[in-house]
Amino acid sequence: MTVADKKSISATGIGKRAGNRIPFSLDRKMAVPLSVQMADGLRAAIVSGFYRDGEVLPTIHEFARLLGTSVRIPREAITALASEGLLQPRRRIGCIVVGKGEPAWKGRILAVMPADREGGYHAVTLLGEMRRIFNSRGYLFDVVALPRHSNGVLDCSLLEMALRRNNDFAFSLFCPPHVMRLLERSGVPFTTKQSDPSADATAAPLGDLSPFLAQCRAADVRRVFVAGIADRQILGPLCEAICGAGMAVEQCAVRCDRGLGSLERLERMGMKMMQERFSRPRADWPQLVFWTDDFLAVGGLAGLSEMGVSIPRDVFAVTVANKGFAPVYPRSLSRFEFDPAATGRAAAGAILARIAGAAAPPVMDVVRYIPGDSFR
Repeated sequence: MTVADKKSISATGIGKRAGNRIPFSLDRKMAVPLSVQMADGLRAAIVSGFYRDGEVLPTIHEFARLLGTSVRIPREAITALASEGLLQPRRRIGCIVVGKGEPAWKGRILAVMPADREGGYHAVTLLGEMRRIFNSRGYLFDVVALPRHSNGVLDCSLLEMALRRNNDFAFSLFCPPHVMRLLERSGVPFTTKQSDPSADATAAPLGDLSPFLAQCRAADVRRVFVAGIADRQILGPLCEAICGAGMAVEQCAVRCDRGLGSLERLERMGMKMMQERFSRPRADWPQLVFWTDDFLAVGGLAGLSEMGVSIPRDVFAVTVANKGFAPVYPRSLSRFEFDPAATGRAAAGAILARIAGAAAPPVMDVVRYIPGDSFR
């Protein structure tokens, strides 16, 4: 170390060097990458107080020599901890344990979801709000996106690897039962959104249907056409509620994979569905169309417009939509509006309460019915 470096350390109040003390080891037989093992070991040592605030840890090259690895392994681990605010690498000096009164990193929250749902507006907004809250509270928030095998079943190998790390809590989004069973076996406490297909939901996925059903009664609606996606949980409970209110339901469900171009295919299916249904004699038309998917609604609205069917003069229209991402139409649409940001805040609050040992209600979608000009 040069004289200038020694002066720099003294001027910044950095404490003594840690020497060759490394309170962890790397297991090359584990599937977990060595850099991740090292990051977990360093993090645990810092949070537990083994390495104290201001202490100078070995340089990247010294870590590589002591652990018997290439310099890439400690470089990646130290970069990860520096991004968490736990370490401050100094050229030719070493890594400084950053003093903040209390560790910036309190634990890790793991979210798991299918990879083909990762880029959707609802998931991005919900998980983004959760990440913002957890990061502000000092928790790391990781998302594991599970790919599918050729037979469509989710591949859980990435989740199995992630569960070998220290996780305080897990959150499942849009995952089937076999993912829940894996989380149960891992022993990591977890919760899931109660309107997911994997959940044992006790409430309707659309929340309170009474304002919508009351509007149907006021408008003397007797025939409803419900257009939806076959594997969505919304479809069945909605049709049951409509039938239970004394209306006749005609249901049409499409199947669509979630690969590239799936949203465009949904819009085209929605257009074709409306064109076929409203090509029948006018006396056979339903009084109300209910789309349980906003992309089906986009195509359906275009199809009705192309046929000259007017909303709400010829037919009433209701859709499901996300807040801030509803289909654009000349008239305001009556809709069940999901608020993924509010759901993310509720989920984060429930998980933090559970970590603190308090009871917390199940995570439910935040959704409300908004009357619009399409159902007047």
